This record gives sequence, structure tokens and C-alpha cells, in this order.
Amino acid sequence: MTWENRFRLFGGVVAVIALVFGLTLVFNHRQNQITSYSAQVAADTYTVGADHAGTVVRQLVAEGDTVESGQELFVVQSLQLKEDIANGLEVADTEAYKLNRASGTITYYAVTAGRIDKLNAMQGNSVPAGGALAELTGGERYVEASFRLVPRDYARVATGEPARITLPNDQVVTGTVEKVSVTSGVDGTVSTLRIASDALRGLDQQTLAEPGAPVIVTVELADSSWFAPITDAVNDLLQQVGLR
Repeated sequence: MTWENRFRLFGGVVAVIALVFGLTLVFNHRQNQITSYSAQVAADTYTVGADHAGTVVRQLVAEGDTVESGQELFVVQSLQLKEDIANGLEVADTEAYKLNRASGTITYYAVTAGRIDKLNAMQGNSVPAGGALAELTGGERYVEASFRLVPRDYARVATGEPARITLPNDQVVTGTVEKVSVTSGVDGTVSTLRIASDALRGLDQQTLAEPGAPVIVTVELADSSWFAPITDAVNDLLQQVGLR
């Protein structure tokens, strides 16, 4: 065998080993990923509640309005509260409402920026103590994603693990697993993950980040195999050169 053929053989062996190693890394990486079958952007819902019975004398918002934190929402006239204050009842103002002790009116405010998704009371309506005036969807946007996981994979889902969120326009933003919960029903056992992402803040005024917007979530599972350091190094390199 000539040296030329030996070099060719050696090169071929190295190429095969590199190919097998690369395919093994790809296989290992895919084994450490799960993709949601259902996911959507979500936000916390707050109830604007009437602390005292009365009549809505001013309605400053309509259903579907976008409001800012601290914005006035309703003014409620409460004759009973006025009498109670006159009789010595001490009621302190809060972030959610402020009292006019002379007139017996209560002004309710938004405790967070968001959207009025439901009006439970309108101007002229009577509201009981503890009754709901409106429902406000606001606060930080996050993603709720549902997965069907085998027990082995469920044990590898951990808070703090990275996640990729594919928005309706195919834009990809990053996030982290914030909470993991499990429910059982007719469809079997479903794992629901809450994904936090700072990138959603910049999209708050767009339909891409509106609560209910469908997305796709891919989550990295905790990898304890001996390939883990190598896989992480390759993923970091691909991210740095913009290929992932």
C-alpha cells in the first residue's frame, strides 16, 4: 500500500469518526429537547373589587380599554360608608382606591397596566360590598405551555432551564422555565410549564404578545450524560456564530 493510499484511508477513517460523532451529538441534543403541543401568551388577571357597597356614579373605562397603572377606573358613591366614617370608622386609602370622606365616594384605580377584559358594573349600577366592578388583564406577560411527557422526561424538567419561544411571525425569543405543574384528565397526564421571558416586554403593544396569542415552546431538558459538556459547548458556539 502506497503512502498516498494510507493517507486516503486515514482521512476516510477520520471523516467517518467525525460524522458519527457529529450525528451522536445531534441525536443527544434532540433527546434533550421537548416541544409543546399547546402554548400561548398569558398574563395575570386582576379583579377590580368594590370594598364597600354603593352606586357607580362615574364609569371612566369601557370593555377593551387599555389602562395604565394608577389610572382612575370607577367612582362609587357609598352612603353607608359616609355614615360609618361619621360614626368613627377609620378607613385608609390604598393603591387600589382612595376615599373622599366628605362626600362618601370611593375612586378605584388600576393596580397595574393592562386591558379591561370584562365590565361587571357600569355607571348607575349598584354594587355590593366585595362585588366585582371589572376584570383587568395585565402585569408581566409570560407563556403557558403544555407537554405530554413520559416519567423519565418529567424528572428532567427543572426550573431555570432555557426555553425557546416561536412567535406567530416565526420570530424566536428566549425564556426560562419558571414553574412546573402537572394535571391528570381524560387526555392523560399533562405537564404545564410557565415560561418567563424578558423579550415579551418589548412586544406588549403588539398582537404577538397579547394574551391568547399561540406560540410554540421548545424546552431544554437537564442533561446528565457524559455528552453534556460537549453538547453545551457546541450549542454555545452555534449561538455565537448565529446559526442557532
